[in-house]
Amino acid sequence: MTAGLVRRLLTDGLAAGDGAQAGPLTLVPLLGGAPAGPYVLCAEALGSGMLTITEQDVASVPELVAANAGDLPALLLDGEHLEGARQHRILNTTVLVPARSRTVIPVSCVERGRWHVQGRPDFAPSDVHAYARLRTLNKEQVARSARAGRGRATDQGAVWKDVAERSTELGAAPSATGWMGDAIRDRRAAIEETLRAFPGPRAGQVGVVACVGGRPVALDVFDRPETLAPLWERLVRGYAMDAIGAEPEPSGRADVDRFLEAAAAADATEHDGVGLGTEVVLTSPEVVGSALVWEGAVVHAAAFARRREAASPRRRSRPIARPSRRAHFHRAT
Repeated sequence: MTAGLVRRLLTDGLAAGDGAQAGPLTLVPLLGGAPAGPYVLCAEALGSGMLTITEQDVASVPELVAANAGDLPALLLDGEHLEGARQHRILNTTVLVPARSRTVIPVSCVERGRWHVQGRPDFAPSDVHAYARLRTLNKEQVARSARAGRGRATDQGAVWKDVAERSTELGAAPSATGWMGDAIRDRRAAIEETLRAFPGPRAGQVGVVACVGGRPVALDVFDRPETLAPLWERLVRGYAMDAIGAEPEPSGRADVDRFLEAAAAADATEHDGVGLGTEVVLTSPEVVGSALVWEGAVVHAAAFARRREAASPRRRSRPIARPSRRAHFHRAT
């Protein structure tokens, strides 16, 4: 059973290493995993011309077209920030675009005030992933949509609202088009300072738990270290967006263990992937997430902590995991 494969990965297939902390952000490395078949990452495929991402023939806010002319599938990630065409978007879920195919992909707009081509008519990847709070909001909506048989739709108004609120919280200058990227530009110095504290994944690392203000907020894990390494800077910049303005609290072992436990124990449903593979949707009072399984391996799993007020007190007090799963922490230098 595909959902069982995801549960086994989260309970027995990963080992948490020493976490590193810089200000409010702590990153806990995850080692392990099992490789799926060969594929190419979105940025590499776009850069080589193997992949193009464009508006549909009749442009639509929640959908784009990924045309893969190559001989390998192309991996597009949940939260991937795509810039260009009529307005900038983020991916609603992870998609493995088949080789030699044209695939409609579900997206959300992160630029409310533009609906015309300005610059390039197609899309290029940003160097910053969407921040975890926005990915959480999207994932909650996508989970409901997938289970209701409505694809991977989101509440576009809620996305725009969160982008505007986070921009205000960050103290960013008003954006002429309400673009998430303008807030990123305004806080670039703080983002890059955080990135310098986490220069790269360690040997054998396939994933990470990101903690902000002492609380786990996001999990990203891949099937092999070679996938995480080129994505590292984009992901960390996204986590840094969540950390700006938070209190620099240490992350406890028990909190990280409970987060992994909650993801493994979440209600799981299986759905055909947007492209290749099977998507497993995960929900519990504490966690929402999904995992893309292809060729007997979890290509990418992403899980996010729901807001504290939505969490179950009973689940928050669950016992910590066995000692072999506990993480240890040190400050980044």
